[in-house]
Amino acid sequence: MTHVFVSGGSRGIGRAVVEAYLRKGFNVSFIYHSDYDREELISGFGVNKVNVNPIKADVSDPIQVKQAVESSVKVYGDIDILVSVSGISRVGLATDFTFDDYHLVMDTNFGGLFNLCRNVIPMMVHNKTGCIIAVSSMWGQRGASCEALYSASKGAVDSYVKSLAKELGPSGIRVNAVSPGVIDTDMLSCFSEEDKESLKNDTPLMRIGKPEDIANTVLFLSDDAASFITGQIFCVDGGF
Repeated sequence: MTHVFVSGGSRGIGRAVVEAYLRKGFNVSFIYHSDYDREELISGFGVNKVNVNPIKADVSDPIQVKQAVESSVKVYGDIDILVSVSGISRVGLATDFTFDDYHLVMDTNFGGLFNLCRNVIPMMVHNKTGCIIAVSSMWGQRGASCEALYSASKGAVDSYVKSLAKELGPSGIRVNAVSPGVIDTDMLSCFSEEDKESLKNDTPLMRIGKPEDIANTVLFLSDDAASFITGQIFCVDGGF
């Protein structure tokens, strides 16, 4: 059975991705970072324990990621689909960010993807098949005022995805990214209702996106219907 590994699967976009794959009957391992009760996480998805495997780990820590991947393989076998969702943001003037901010954002948003790929790619190359999908951001292509670190980290994700696609294509591995626009997740909690309304009005489809909008695109990119698509950054932003 297909084994999907998701980072950041406990909430927001990551949770929607986990739920989407579970509905397809796949085995899903996912990393979570906050202090959740593992059994409550499992029961929250309303599925049999056999199909979902939450693993507490910090994606920015290479050792924890290695252990999480190895643990998941013992349960479900080699990973067929990797979805990197974990991400954090810092809002403020570029001159106000500290080196600690820099390391936290870059080590999580780009470093997390790097750590995951470093551990998953060898098994995919060995099997001559696999699919890697990173969740990026529209700010990775356009840049955002007062989110310079976040934008830079997502720009790094986009470049890494395009490079990996060329490197891994001969091994039958596809690599793509989904670039969300304004999505209704915890990342919007720092914005006022007035700011959110402004962002909605700046979106041609006149609404804020849902995590499911991103999860549906992730599903498509990992499906056989997308078998000739690699190295692409798919914008799912309502035309922002």
